[in-house]
Amino acid sequence: MINRKKPRILYLLLLLLVMVSCSGEPESKEIILIAEDISWNQPLIEAQVGQEVQLTVRNDGVLDHNFVFDKLNIELHLSPGESENISFVLTEEGNYDFICSIPGHEDAGMSGEIVISE
Repeated sequence: MINRKKPRILYLLLLLLVMVSCSGEPESKEIILIAEDISWNQPLIEAQVGQEVQLTVRNDGVLDHNFVFDKLNIELHLSPGESENISFVLTEEGNYDFICSIPGHEDAGMSGEIVISE
């Protein structure tokens, strides 16, 4: 006699495993944001709601720069050659601005946007 319940149980376990692996938090995203003179290497950063963003902000320019992200009250000051690592998770969809607030830098183009979507 063939036991027909074993294939069903295996199928259900496999289905459950797939559902659990697909329903978790999105994988963390690593980004290197480079301050150059006078621009960001990527003025647009995209992530998902609930996704951890591991951000390295690096100053490859010859001028001082800073990274100001008002949404999370983050301000990093970077002299030439310095870098800082931060991580954050945003739980709401939206477009959030970041800038270099050193006088004249934002006006010269050192602004960007972090776009969080579902």
